[in-house]
Amino acid sequence: MDTIRFGIVGSGYMAKLHSLALRNLEGYLWPDCPRLVLARMADIAPDSARDGAARWGWHGWTGDWREVTRAADIDAVIVITPNDSHAEIAIDAFEHGKHVFCEKPLSNRPADAERMVAAQARSARVGMVNFAYRTWPAVALARELVETGEIGEVLHFDGRFFQDYAADPETPHSWRFDRAVAGGGAFADIGSHITDIACALAGPVERVAAASRRLHDRRPAGGEARPVTVDDLTGALVVFRGGAMGAIHACWAAPGHKSSLTFTLVGTEGSVRFDWESANALEVYLARGCLRTNGFRRVMIGGIHPDADPFWFAQGQGLGYGEAFVITARKFVEAVRDGRTPPGPDFREALHVARVVAAVDEAAASGSWVPVAGDGK
Repeated sequence: MDTIRFGIVGSGYMAKLHSLALRNLEGYLWPDCPRLVLARMADIAPDSARDGAARWGWHGWTGDWREVTRAADIDAVIVITPNDSHAEIAIDAFEHGKHVFCEKPLSNRPADAERMVAAQARSARVGMVNFAYRTWPAVALARELVETGEIGEVLHFDGRFFQDYAADPETPHSWRFDRAVAGGGAFADIGSHITDIACALAGPVERVAAASRRLHDRRPAGGEARPVTVDDLTGALVVFRGGAMGAIHACWAAPGHKSSLTFTLVGTEGSVRFDWESANALEVYLARGCLRTNGFRRVMIGGIHPDADPFWFAQGQGLGYGEAFVITARKFVEAVRDGRTPPGPDFREALHVARVVAAVDEAAASGSWVPVAGDGK
């Protein structure tokens, strides 16, 4: 495909990141990048669509998302709306022959995520989900160490994603605090990212046990207080189908934690540690070597590492959050260009994450171990 014409549904914060990623991609993929056209931005608030299109370089705008999903002049649709609308928009796009790049989580309900996976399969179009942290070079390097057997059999995964943007009880109410729209709170939102990484490194999850807390029952909204119906803090114990064990924690009300996505992965022959707040390094320990001097080594990310080659080659020069979106956009564009299945994160993998999130929610409510539904693929 020589040209890919994009439409985007949603004009909020994520529109900035996706737009900049697409606008930067042609240089990084030169000379094999198709021409990328930012054709149309849609938002149910037409003024927001108009302003977002003008700011981020989209050729047109509309207040009706169907003028993106059903348009003859659009090949691929980016979905960045609240979680409860992902399924309707993505399924309509697939049914009208579009490729779909969807923000995480796949949907607010596993049943709708299943419908999305089925629609993608019927369409034979590319479907990717923006679990951008999983494709980060340091995390991809950790996965390589697992796949090559360099750390041996995976025994344990311990991960968390803590932020503090909702720590203040005066943080205004939004759709993220409404279970009917979001499907869950901290664990469904930022916890889905660390869950996706856990599954990428240790395999599908078999069963979970969990506990949750809601720290603030109400939040201000337009001069009144609206109820919060989701968790602010959740911790889960997980057992992976391959035999590894672990824990996954998520909190968006953790003072001082700005973007603390961290994990430790332990294998029989080595271990790795990662912290997004030091995202350009991966700490690696390999058991072989001299006992007197062996220990964790700080490996600085550079062009020799997975998916970092389009950027700055020298190790330690630094990549950031925006580059993470360029990486996932690159994977999507290459899959559409070549007519092949993307390397992930794909819809089926995101469905498993949605099922894990639902099982954690059930386990927290019941106080019991809960199996994760589905085949885990």
